[in-house]
Amino acid sequence: MRRFAWLTLTALTALAEPPANQDQWEEAAQFDCIGPFTHFSPADVKEKDGFRYEYTGATVKLRRDAKKGKQVKLGLLAGIKDLDPETKAVLARFFGDFDKADVDAIVIGGDTASDPQQLEDIYRHLTTLTTRPLLVIAGNMERGAALNYALTKVRKETSATNLVNMDLVRRADFDGADVVSLGGYHDKHFLHVTGGCVYTDKHVEQLESAAKAADDSVVLLTHGPMRQKGQQALDYVPGAENVGDPRLTAVVQNTKIPFGITGHILEAAGKGADLTGHPLPPKKPHPQLFVNQGSANPLPWKMNDGSTAYGLGALMTIDGRKASYEILRGPKPSK
Repeated sequence: MRRFAWLTLTALTALAEPPANQDQWEEAAQFDCIGPFTHFSPADVKEKDGFRYEYTGATVKLRRDAKKGKQVKLGLLAGIKDLDPETKAVLARFFGDFDKADVDAIVIGGDTASDPQQLEDIYRHLTTLTTRPLLVIAGNMERGAALNYALTKVRKETSATNLVNMDLVRRADFDGADVVSLGGYHDKHFLHVTGGCVYTDKHVEQLESAAKAADDSVVLLTHGPMRQKGQQALDYVPGAENVGDPRLTAVVQNTKIPFGITGHILEAAGKGADLTGHPLPPKKPHPQLFVNQGSANPLPWKMNDGSTAYGLGALMTIDGRKASYEILRGPKPSK
C-alpha cells in the first residue's frame, strides 16, 4: 500500500522521502501561504489536554475525550493586531466566554499582526489562555511564511499542540462538522505588507475538493467574505458596495456549503446572514448561516448600523444540519 499520494505538484515534491509526520509535511510547505490539498499516511497522532489530533497533511481529525453527541461549538475571533493591555483584557474576556460555553475549538480568522515578532508574541500569549484547539489562518495583514514560522516556533518553544495552521491544513474534521479553510485575501490591493497572502483560482479549486471530502456539515473558514447583496450583507462597505469574492459564492453554491465564518469587513461585522446577505437573528438555529465576527481589537470602530464596536467575537454552534450564533462584545472604555 502506498504510504502517501500527492494530488498536485507543490514544494512538497522537494522532499527526498515521503513525510514521516506532520512536522516534516509542514516544513516542506513552510514558504507557502496556502498549502496544497495533499495527504500522507499513516496518521501522525498527537494527544494532549483531552484532545486528539490525527494529522495526515492537509487534513486533521480532531476528537475530544469528553465529547458527548455531535454538536460542535466554535469560538470565533479575528483582527487581534496587538497585545496592548486593553487588547489582553478583551481577549481574556472572550476566552472566558469560550470556556463557559465549553467550545470544541477557537478560530483565529486572520489579521493577527503584520510584524513577525508580534505574530510570535500573540500566539504565545494565546497558548497561555487556552488548551483548546486554535484554528489559525492568515488575513490580509500577514505574510504566509512569517505566520508559518511563528506558529512552528511557538509550538516548539512551548510544547503547545493546540496551534493548528489552517493555511496548510485545509480541513479540520470534527465529530459533527468539518471546517474547510482558505486563508489570505482575494485582492492584492488590500494587502498590508509586500508579499502578503493572495489566494488564486487553484486554491479556490482545492477548497472545493476539501469541502467535497467532508463527512459532516461543512463550515467555510475564510478571512474575506463571499460576494453578497445589499447594505445589510457581511461584505458591504459604504461607498464601495459589496466587496466579497464571487468565487467563494460560487463554491458555496456548487458544493452546497451551509455554514461559514469570516471577519474582514469590520464595519459589516457582529451579525449572521444567509448566502444572499439577508440578516439572520442570533441564538436561533438556521439551515444556512454565515457569520462575520469582526475584530477582537478594542479600538473603537464605527459599524454600518451606526453603533460603535469596542472589540467583537462570536460563538457558533453546529448541530447537525442547523447552526446558531451569538455575538460577544468588548466593553466600552470607562475613560
